[in-house]
Amino acid sequence: MQTRTRDGLVLLLAGVLLGGGLAWLVGRRQESPPAAPRALDAVPAGALLVATLDLPALRASPAFASFLREEREIPGLGKVRDVCGFDPMAGLTEVAIAIPAAGDPGDFGLVAAGAVQDEALLACASKVIEARGGQPVVAALGSFRAVRDASAEGRGEIAVRPGGPILLGGGAYLRAMVDAADGRAAAVGASAAHDAIARAVGEGAARVTVVLTPEQRAELGRELALSGAGRSPAASLVSGGATVALGPEIAVHGAVLCDAEAPCAELGAQLSAARDARAGDLATRLIGLGGVLERIAIAVEGKALHARVRLSAEEAGALVDRLASLRGLRQPSLSPREPPAPAPQPPALEGTAPRGDAAAPPRGDAAAPPPDAVITPRQRTGPDDGGAR
Repeated sequence: MQTRTRDGLVLLLAGVLLGGGLAWLVGRRQESPPAAPRALDAVPAGALLVATLDLPALRASPAFASFLREEREIPGLGKVRDVCGFDPMAGLTEVAIAIPAAGDPGDFGLVAAGAVQDEALLACASKVIEARGGQPVVAALGSFRAVRDASAEGRGEIAVRPGGPILLGGGAYLRAMVDAADGRAAAVGASAAHDAIARAVGEGAARVTVVLTPEQRAELGRELALSGAGRSPAASLVSGGATVALGPEIAVHGAVLCDAEAPCAELGAQLSAARDARAGDLATRLIGLGGVLERIAIAVEGKALHARVRLSAEEAGALVDRLASLRGLRQPSLSPREPPAPAPQPPALEGTAPRGDAAAPPRGDAAAPPPDAVITPRQRTGPDDGGAR
């Protein structure tokens, strides 16, 4: 075989292999599923607060799993699974909550990413609106479809698209979230300030970052001046954040970024003193926080102030349960200085005594507490508590 012929065959074979390889790569790219949407991709730039939750990590944690596994209910309608036929939370992997720095009071947005059943979710939301006497309306918003109650404008909307994410918000902010998710507006990922505080606290199953705008920092300075604390180091705050990392231990890392090193160091000294004072407080120790506060390590690194603490999974779980129990016990109680208002009485018939007088107990007798009163240990006396007050 001549050298020229042999070289030609080699080049032809190389071309075939190269062409086949390129075709295979193109085919693989076309066959591979698109990247799943991230919750932060739908959070508009300019957010004051951004919080994210890694749901699989939280479900796997003994300290938090019980809260995510509980049967969720829709007030007045029953369990979500019974109303909708499925649990929209079951397939979700990530949640982001955002509060805009500017907008109407009460504005917020929630983004949920993961396995989303868009048609079923819209049907469920419509069913809930109808069950509450509303008028569900479904409309297109960019690549999303949104459902809202036409009889209660401004109460919020749910928007979803095939593959997710799910958006919950109201009015203009929901539309800003849609624009961010569709790529027509900048998302919070483009915020250098949020990125800086996120890097300072690191990754975690739960993370929150707060960034003050120049206007908010100026307002903070004015409020501190009016309160007589114009030289407070808090006036130098630029941003803050915290993360919770899960593993054999629960690691909590908080940080704030200042505009200068000196006020950050002063703020660190103040926080250390406050930590020591609260750690010794009796009420703090009774709820199990005293030992945790004592272990918080506070360190200043230039313009950054860090606070770190680690807890065992058992310790974290017990603390979460205790705090949840205390929150559940927080009910309206009677104040000795503010007796309950008497129930309205029907007008007395002519010639009869008012029912309020007839029903009043004799002077000196203790009236029975109303059925919804909460009797605290300090109010209760008797053999069971030794009469302690």
